[in-house]
Amino acid sequence: MRPVDIAKRITTRRRSAGTEAHWVSRIGEHDSTIHQEYAPVGRDLGDRDWSAIDPMLVRTSKGVRHYFTGALYYWQRSRSHIWCESQEERWEVLWLDYGGQVDRLWAQPMAIAFGHGSRLSGHWHVPDLLAQFTDGSYGLFDVRPIRLVNDQARVQFDETAKVCNALGWQYRVLTGHDPQATRNLDCISVSRHDRCRPAARTEALILDAARGGRTRGELCRIVSPDCPPLACAWVDNLAWRGLLDLDLAATFSSETVYTSSERVREGTLADA
Repeated sequence: MRPVDIAKRITTRRRSAGTEAHWVSRIGEHDSTIHQEYAPVGRDLGDRDWSAIDPMLVRTSKGVRHYFTGALYYWQRSRSHIWCESQEERWEVLWLDYGGQVDRLWAQPMAIAFGHGSRLSGHWHVPDLLAQFTDGSYGLFDVRPIRLVNDQARVQFDETAKVCNALGWQYRVLTGHDPQATRNLDCISVSRHDRCRPAARTEALILDAARGGRTRGELCRIVSPDCPPLACAWVDNLAWRGLLDLDLAATFSSETVYTSSERVREGTLADA
């Protein structure tokens, strides 16, 4: 099912003079009833278990016309899909996935209706992403390329940051990464799935061979001499998981040098 088919526009209802959050809980996969909820922004709201609420999209969006077709990014940790309405959002979700600090992620999870005392009183904003971090805390993200961050956007981001502060959440505006590094990371991400994870013995062989640094092609030939391409997914999976270091800013090819990460070399490796 396409997310735009289930997304419903939040109607801002002035229930209080203060700033409110509006969201739609995911009741069930086959429940077509929309259950809109809202509450004043405060620490009590921030302390709720949002993973149990599992908020649905609250805004209808079809992506940026002519430049990007709305896409679903598979978030392996929660075995769910993240709706990306622009290529910039997809790139940022990719980097968040690679960073390993976010456990769960939701797209366009709530509408913030700004109340009295806010510079945006009477207006509303839908943050791009809600994250639950690996330590259990929450945070909101907005995605905006740095070239598009104007004075109006700064006001919106400042007011959203105040909301997150009241909730006890983190807030960050994601403004982009080095294009070359992003393209390289996108290539490696093809092997991020568990199906590309090598067996323990093969993983140990790759990490041992890469302790002094080896090219991607050499590692593939060492692990699978009869069919080197077979090992590409295994090698790239270890790079995605941070067990192999590489220069993402350089051109990615079979000559890219992979080196066992510091935690592997020091023997402090935990299950990645």
